[in-house]
This record gives sequence, structure tokens and C-alpha cells, in this order.
Amino acid sequence: MSTPSGPPPGWYRAADGRWYPPPAQQQYPPHRYGPPQQHGGPPQQYAPPQHGAPPPAPRRRGPGRALVVVGIVVVVLVVLGAVAVNRLVTGIGESVGGLAGGTGCDAVSTEAVDGALGGSYDVVQLGALGAVAAPVLDSRVLADAPSCWAVESGDGGRLARIARYSGPDAADRFAAERAAAMGTTEDRGGGITVSAAAYFNKDVPAGDEAFCTTGDFTASAGVLVRTGDLLVYVSTTAAGDGAESIPDIEFDPAGGASDAIRFGTDDANCDRAVALAAQVR
Repeated sequence: MSTPSGPPPGWYRAADGRWYPPPAQQQYPPHRYGPPQQHGGPPQQYAPPQHGAPPPAPRRRGPGRALVVVGIVVVVLVVLGAVAVNRLVTGIGESVGGLAGGTGCDAVSTEAVDGALGGSYDVVQLGALGAVAAPVLDSRVLADAPSCWAVESGDGGRLARIARYSGPDAADRFAAERAAAMGTTEDRGGGITVSAAAYFNKDVPAGDEAFCTTGDFTASAGVLVRTGDLLVYVSTTAAGDGAESIPDIEFDPAGGASDAIRFGTDDANCDRAVALAAQVR
């Protein structure tokens, strides 16, 4: 048996005359088909630059907090309005003496007014002067009754309204005035409701029946007294510090929208009004 001559297949002869095997070929992995491989982390989406921490989510404010905010606004408006009106009272009061000509009041004497309210007052019967005094007088009770106006002499600015009504319906009218002072709500249909603020302060022992009111926008508070067929309403700012002072306002959120605003002088004005009402005939 003969052996094959010559080099194996694929061998090559080098320059030195020797035979060498073929060079080894690099092995590549088989190609895989599929989605392209990700190199590194996932691509980042563009976002606008952040300036500081993000703002916190808005908080829902409860009705109690809203009432406090509204009450503060109302207090500020009442203070500004009362100061402006009291200064107006001073200017009007200085001209009352000349306009009235010392006519006095048919229902009560000037001496009785001075004694009950404390101080010195110019007292006039309101007739033609009614239109002049209307913006600064408490007309919430017995609005159409004959009235007198008492304004502190000089530039103090304290004042009072004295209203007198006599008639067989005095008891019914007293009841109606007291109900109105409690605050009213009227349904006008179509989802429209109209409310009037309460101004009732307290019942007091005077005459056959009586109740006191809280202060109006000038802090004037008083009493309505019924004695038989006679009704007398006296409202005054005599317990305050005069036109140049800021009213002593008390805000009670628990009082509701109708009677949350009161004045620190309400009870003192009630007492002086009761004393003066007892002098009216």
C-alpha cells in the first residue's frame, strides 16, 4: 500500500521551503434577528428645566375659614364706614343749631337727654331736617315715626335718635319690629332668596315689654319700649368715644353671617337708651 505524496490540502509552502497549515479563521456567532439591542440606559424624554421645588397642591379651604376671611373684610369695611360717617355727623351737628333755631323736642326735654346720655346735647325736632339727618340716624326701628335728633354739643360727634309712636296697634307693631330685628329671609322664587341681617340684642325689663338692638353701621344701638299704646325707640352712640375714635367691633364667626358683627358698646348704649326712653311722654 502506497502513501500519498505531497502536503495535505490547504497547506502552503513558505519562503523557507517548508509547508505550513492554513491560518485559523475567526469564528463569528450566527446572526440573530430581532429588535435592536439597547446600549446604556433608556433614552430620556425631554422635560422643561425645573426652577426650584414644584409648587404644593392647592388646599381646599373649609367654610369656617371662608367665614373668618369674609368677617375680617366686613370688619374693615365697617370700621372705615363708621369713621367716615361719624366725621360726617360732626359736620352736620355743628350746623344743626342754626338750622333748628332752638325748637327743642316735643317728646322729651333737653335736660332729660343730657341726664340720660351724659354730657351736653343739642336736641331738635326733625321735620325739614329729616332729609339732612337721615344718612346718619338709626332708622331700623319705627322708621316712619316722628323723631327728634340729639347731637353732642361741639365736635364730640355722639348722637341719638328719639322716635315716638302712639296708636291702638302698638302691641302688634312691637311684635312686628321684634320679629324684623331677629333677621328675615324671603323666598322670591326662581331660586332667589333675600335675607335681612339680624340686629336683635336682648330683651330688657322696661315698660310693658322692650328689647335692645345691636349697633348699626355707625355703632348706634338702642331700645324699643312699649308702654300701653305708646312705642318709644331710642338709639344712641353716647357710650362710644366720639367721632374721632374707631368703633369697638367684636366679630364672632359662630354668630353666622347675619349677627357675627357686634360692637363692644352695644350693652352700654342699651342702658343709656332705656334711661332716656323712660323720660319720653
